[in-house]
Amino acid sequence: MTLSMCIVGCGGYARSVLDAVAGLTDEFSLYFASRDESRARQYCEDYGGAGYFGSYEQAAADPRVESMYFFTPHDLHLENARLAAEHGKHVLMEKPIARTIAEAEELIRAPREADVRLMIAENYRFLPGVDRAKELMAAGEIGDLTAINIRHSGFYRPSGWRRSQERTGGGVFIDGGIHSVDIMVNVAGFPEGVSAQFPIKVHMDSEGEDGITMMAQLPGRVVGSLTYSAAIPTDRRDTWVSITGSKANLEFDPLGDEIIVSTPESSRTESLASGRDAALRAMVHEFRDAIADGREPTMSGSEGLRDLAVVLAAYESARTGETVAVQVP
Repeated sequence: MTLSMCIVGCGGYARSVLDAVAGLTDEFSLYFASRDESRARQYCEDYGGAGYFGSYEQAAADPRVESMYFFTPHDLHLENARLAAEHGKHVLMEKPIARTIAEAEELIRAPREADVRLMIAENYRFLPGVDRAKELMAAGEIGDLTAINIRHSGFYRPSGWRRSQERTGGGVFIDGGIHSVDIMVNVAGFPEGVSAQFPIKVHMDSEGEDGITMMAQLPGRVVGSLTYSAAIPTDRRDTWVSITGSKANLEFDPLGDEIIVSTPESSRTESLASGRDAALRAMVHEFRDAIADGREPTMSGSEGLRDLAVVLAAYESARTGETVAVQVP
C-alpha cells in the first residue's frame, strides 16, 4: 500500500525527519503544506513531493491527500486534528499529543468520530534499543526488574514559540523529556505516583522549566528515576538508559546502535540498527499499516495521553512539593 501523506508545518524538525524517511518513495507519496507557500514548494522540490499547498486548509480539502503529519506548535494540535478529521484525513500528530488532559481527550475524540486513525509521532516507542531491552527482559535475562534510570543532559536554549509556557504547555520536559517518559512507561509500566523537582533555572529567556528530576513509583515496587535537563554546561547532548534487574543490567543510548548487557561476572555488547533513523522509519510504517489494517496504531492517542499524564503529574509535584498520583481518565 502506498499512502499519500501531507507534511504540515515545514520547519527544521520536519526536515530532520524527512531525511530519515524520504527514501520510502514506493511506500509514501508526499505532499507539503505551509502558511508560507514558497517554503512548501521548496520542501516539495527537495524531497520529490507530489504537490504542495499554501495553507493547511487547502491540503485538508484536497482529495489526493489521505493523511496529514503535523509538525506544528503544541497549542495548535487540537485545531489541526479537528481540521484533518473534518475532511476525513488520517492524523499523525507530533508529540506531545496536547498541553492538557482535556485537550488530549478532545483531540482523540475528533478522529474517532470521523472514523479515521490517529497516531502520535512518538518515535522513541520504536527504538531498536528499547525493543531489544524488552526482548531480553521477556526472556528472563535480567531477572526481576528492580529499577530504571534515564538521564538526558545538554545545553540548549528553547527558541521561537518554545519559549512560551502557554504555547508549549510547560518547558523542555513536555517538549523533549516526554520521549524519556515514553521509554519508562513502555519498559516498566505506568507509574502509580511521581515526585519531581525543578532545579535552579539557567535559561531565563524561556518561560518554562529548563530541567526536571522525577522519581516514579512503578508497578511491582520498581523504582524509576528520570533527569532531563537543557541547562547542563556541556558541548554535547547525552542520553542514557539503565534497566536494572536482579540478575543483570542493561544500558544503552536510545539513539545509539548497541546495548550493553552486564552481570557481576561478565559483560557483552550487542549491535543494533542505528536508533533514530530506524525508529522513524518504523513509526511511519506503523502509521501506514494501521490505516491499511483498519486498526489502532501501536502509539495511539490513548498512549500519547498516558505519557502526557505522567508529565503533567510531575509538573504538579514540582510546583507543590508533594507526591502526585498519576491518573488517566
